[in-house]
This record gives sequence, structure tokens and C-alpha cells, in this order.
Amino acid sequence: MGLTSHSLLVLSIVLACLAPVGLALLWRSRPHGRVLGTATRLVAVLLCQVLAVFSLFFYVNDQYSFYSSWADLFGRSAPAPGIRTAGLVRNGQGTIKTLAVAGGPTNEGSHQVLVWLPPGYDAPQNAQRRYPVLMFLPGQPSDPSTTFSHFGFADAAVQEIQSGKVAPFVAVFPPLMTDPPRDTECTNVPGGPQAENWLDQDVYSAVDRDLRTDHRPWTEIGWSTGAFCAAKLMLSHPQQFSAAVGLGGYYTPLTDHTTGNLFGNRPKLREENSPTWLYEHEDGMKGRRLLVVTGEQDRDSYAMSRAFLNLVGTDPGVSSVVFPTGGHNYRNYAAFVPQALEWLYHPHKG
Repeated sequence: MGLTSHSLLVLSIVLACLAPVGLALLWRSRPHGRVLGTATRLVAVLLCQVLAVFSLFFYVNDQYSFYSSWADLFGRSAPAPGIRTAGLVRNGQGTIKTLAVAGGPTNEGSHQVLVWLPPGYDAPQNAQRRYPVLMFLPGQPSDPSTTFSHFGFADAAVQEIQSGKVAPFVAVFPPLMTDPPRDTECTNVPGGPQAENWLDQDVYSAVDRDLRTDHRPWTEIGWSTGAFCAAKLMLSHPQQFSAAVGLGGYYTPLTDHTTGNLFGNRPKLREENSPTWLYEHEDGMKGRRLLVVTGEQDRDSYAMSRAFLNLVGTDPGVSSVVFPTGGHNYRNYAAFVPQALEWLYHPHKG
């Protein structure tokens, strides 16, 4: 079973619940010999604790997606797995497909992009219709399928479209981990993966080529690291991206052991990959729009989001939603996806 499978989570919880029952029965029995009995009970107690810890780990990982696979958990670099599409949408919630997008002039480093097509996209009467595009960037580590599922994207998008608040659109969910297990933060790494080019050139061109898009600038939603990337892409490429929503994001680059040396010890390159620096030194929003969503109890986002909001002041191109309680997890931020969609496509209602 995969590390993120619900079957594994359920199994671990069931075993963790049954283990104390077995321990109680064992404790009432009288194994032959005092030494053997003591050893058996000690092993049983330790087994109960191990099962409890494992079930808690699988639950927390299910909520936060710290690790997306067994290889990720054990630190083994491996090719990104194929995108899971089964069970992501129900009848009437549109269709899911995957799009293989290669990177660079040599077409190396192909990665799968999850694509959501709205209800009616394949209907004969809509054969000539063209659609706007939303790009939803996951957190790190995470993957398109997990992001799509945990944010309840199909439910939110279909409800907004059916209510008439949002016109039908196409959504694309590219992976951020294009060089696993490294976190590139959507950066063109000197001598390394060209993650930003893959998103703003290769993915952008492939979607506009293979789907019936209206060829207008895209909108974006980003979660956590994806929010950082969404803001950076919009400020760096204003002709391609018109608006972005950052859910639980941050707005200056973060580097650690998972990223390595992203900028090759080049301070200027670090600045050019910072939404905060881009806003200050590249004419602000340039007519684009950004919605910052963060929670006061979100220790991974709030302080950095507040610093960015203090910087932009009363800039009409930047809006914000700050909620009082709740930490850095899918459940708290998924509630804002409908509002984000309305803000992106009907700014006067945001």
C-alpha cells in the first residue's frame, strides 16, 4: 500500500485500537514462567505504543502531506510517480485527464500535469467554446492529486459554476517537485533544474496548445510553497498571469536542507526570485491582482504574510483575508477556495 493511501491509514488505526484489547487479554492470561510472562507483556506494551505512533504519523501525514511516498519518507531520490486520477471526481463534476509536459529544448524531464475539465467541456454544443485557465500550485512536498482531493476542488468549482458566480474554466495542477526529492521553489537553479521555465513556458504552452483555452493570461491559486510560486510567477511574468491567490503562503525565498543552494551564492538571483523584492523594485503589481489568505495562528505563514501586507499598504491591487484561528493545514484553507474562485473571476465581488 502507498504511504498516502487511505487503506493504510484505516488499517493502522484499526490495529492501534485492537492492540490494547489484545494487551488486556494477554495481561489476564498467565504465560508459563515469570520471565517469559514479563517479556511477553513488555513486547505487547511496546507494540501498542508503536502502532499508536504509526497511526498518528499516518493521520498527520494525510492531513499535511509531509511525505508523498515511501521513497520520499526514506530520503530516496526517485522519479515522480504517475498522477492518481481514480476517484477524484464524481458524476457531473467534470473530467480529469493528465498531460505529459516535457521541459527544455531537448524535451528532457517530462512530468505529468493534472487537468480538470469542467462539466460540458466535451459536449458537442461546446466544441467551439474556449475557456480561461486557472493554475493551482501544490505545497511542498505534495502532489497534484493530493492537492486536488484535499482542497475539495471539484466540489467547490462545480458549485461556483452551477450557481452562476463563476463561468466555466479549465484548471491545471502541475507538480512542484520536478527534481525529487529536492524543493526547487519554482526556481531556475544555476546548473540545475529550470523549474520556473518549466511552469511559465513549457506547461503554459502545452496547455494552450492541447486544450481549448481562450489564450488570455491565466489566474493562479497556490498553497503554501505554491502560494510563494504563484506570487513570484505573476510578478515576474505579468503578460502570462493576471491574478493570484496565496493560501497560507510566504513572500520571500526560504532555503534549507531540502532546497540546497538554489541561487548559486548569487544575491541578485535570490532577489529576483523574491515576490517581496519584485514588488518593491519592479513597479509593484503592474496591473495584476493578488489575494493573500492567512491565519493568525498559522506559524508557517502569518508573520511573513503580515510583513508583505505591511509593505504593500493600501495598494488596491492587493487584497487579504486573515482568519483568527486554525493552523497550516488543508482543512482550514480549503474553506476559502470558493471565495478565491469568485475573487479571481469576479473581482468586484471579492
